[in-house]
Amino acid sequence: MKILCSNCKSKFFRPKTSGRPPKYCGADCRTAAYRARQKTVLSYAHKHDGDVTRIAKSVSARATAALQHSQLPLPARPLELLKEALRLERDVNDLKAVAVRQASEYGAPWTDIGHTLSMSASAARAKYSDEQVAKILRWRAERGSAPGLRLPRPRPDRPTSAPNSVKGESTLPSPALPGDPAYQLTTALSHLHRASGRTQRWLAAEVGISPSLLSLILLGKRHPKWKDVKAIAELCNADPADLRPLWEKAQGIPPVALPGPEDFLQAAASLKSALRGMCIAAGSPTPDEICFQHLTLSPRRVARALVSERPERDLADWTFVASLATALRGHPDDVRPLWQRMTVASALMSPPGAGPDADSPTARPAHTSAGTRAPHEAPAEGTGRPRRPNILRASRTRRGNQDTDALLRRLEILEVIRSANMPVGLTTLSHSSGIPPRYTSEVLAWLRDHRFIITGRDGGHAPGPVLNAAAEGRDVVQEFLEHLSLKTLGAIYIGTYTDGDIHVSHEVAQPGIPTVDQHVDFRESAHASALGKANLAQLGREARLDHLSRYRPRKLTGHTITDPDSLFRAFDLSPLQYDLKEYSDRNVCAASPLVLPGRTAAIAVAVPATDRRHRLRRAAATIKDHSTTMALSLTLALPTAHPNPTQHAAYRP
Repeated sequence: MKILCSNCKSKFFRPKTSGRPPKYCGADCRTAAYRARQKTVLSYAHKHDGDVTRIAKSVSARATAALQHSQLPLPARPLELLKEALRLERDVNDLKAVAVRQASEYGAPWTDIGHTLSMSASAARAKYSDEQVAKILRWRAERGSAPGLRLPRPRPDRPTSAPNSVKGESTLPSPALPGDPAYQLTTALSHLHRASGRTQRWLAAEVGISPSLLSLILLGKRHPKWKDVKAIAELCNADPADLRPLWEKAQGIPPVALPGPEDFLQAAASLKSALRGMCIAAGSPTPDEICFQHLTLSPRRVARALVSERPERDLADWTFVASLATALRGHPDDVRPLWQRMTVASALMSPPGAGPDADSPTARPAHTSAGTRAPHEAPAEGTGRPRRPNILRASRTRRGNQDTDALLRRLEILEVIRSANMPVGLTTLSHSSGIPPRYTSEVLAWLRDHRFIITGRDGGHAPGPVLNAAAEGRDVVQEFLEHLSLKTLGAIYIGTYTDGDIHVSHEVAQPGIPTVDQHVDFRESAHASALGKANLAQLGREARLDHLSRYRPRKLTGHTITDPDSLFRAFDLSPLQYDLKEYSDRNVCAASPLVLPGRTAAIAVAVPATDRRHRLRRAAATIKDHSTTMALSLTLALPTAHPNPTQHAAYRP
């Protein structure tokens, strides 16, 4: 019987009748076939080598980009870094798939591959088969050079409702991240659901929708109808009117900005509802927690604006409204049309020539500038063109009037106590300063806690250690800063913005605490130092641009921000400004604004860069504390004689 040779294709006789029949006619054909098989295996093993190299380089580039995004300014860092991390994750998954195929092609047994992947050999072989990896590479080619999420399958367009229609469900993009129009509505509904303690199934049954649709609404993947939002609010013991502005924003419905004379109360209620909706979206923080986010706010005024039935007096101040919206993690532009509507309605209601109420915040004399002018305010009459912005005036009026008024009230009471030759009672102080007795009592308690005054057993108030020290000519500011330096374990600086420049008036560091090496003048590095940033943040946009035009931002370290728009976004994000190795690689700093009438000032603390994680956080919390900044501002505003450093300290650690 003849057999066909698998190599040379010639026929040969079977040498043995027993056993398995041979495939080759001789040893030469067997060797030739083996070499041919090896050549094929080696050629196939190189199939994914190029893919592995290419994707590994992409992973390296993505990791470098993520490192760069982690060093971006604070306002842009979270989202950009998150997006880059998602791209990096997709690249790593693709690299793992082609690496598994390469290992298999080079002869690694599937048992070892499965053990490395923490799965069975059969599961690994099925998940990373040649067909599956080819599909992954095809998807990667469709995504292009900038890999992102997998492209969805094309679906037919759904009919959409008109922009101003209350009924119907819109098909706007899914609000997955902050910044989307429906993000605040999503967070508000999610907070109400969690606070109610009800299950999604119960809430969906009461509203009349499916549990899956309610889940998508709470996740921000579907935009609800107004009747559903209203029902959810009522079931969660909330006012549906507070969520109406958030729902209209999600639907793209602009607020009405042209009221009639009878629309004032309705306009004020709409503005209040919009702010209350922001409060719900922020997690319903207390007034104290809201004020912690913005130093120009006070708990009493925030409570009046959000809770009282007549918040018109507080909401008439645009600076306060903008600060409150910012503290509630919203944007002032979202409530600006509502504020304009209320203001115009108020003007239409007032008789011609009537001035504002004497007790209204808008009745107080205040300078305005391009940086602080209310949105509806026009240029001064009698001029054919807009008034040129006054840079110094803009710097003085950037902050609200509230903390300045609080400081002036304290100064008035201290002046009455200082000028009296005997202890002064509460009634006399209230009458002399023009402050109601209830507020006078609160101010006196604060002054007593901070050792500005003392109170006798008969209820009379007399000068305390700090007031006496200032009258004796001691440098109470220096003593206060020494106490802060010891408390924060950092170097303390006070800087002011005067005549268009940053001036450092005080520099204090306890023994053993390193100071900042001023290798570049603070006047030329306001864009990099925390002290300069905190002062520039209090200026209007024109004043900021004027300063940066005279002192061009330049790179001092690898972390220095030189783009004006990036700087301004960081300025407006929070009153607290940071220098994270932007001025010097040796130090990190934080700075907070001070309240001084007619002046722009800030206090900064600097610690070594090696201790940034724990010491800077505690030091920043200390200088940001409202009570600390108010006490320091009051100390700076006290009239003093020539300092006498030989006297003992008025402040004790």
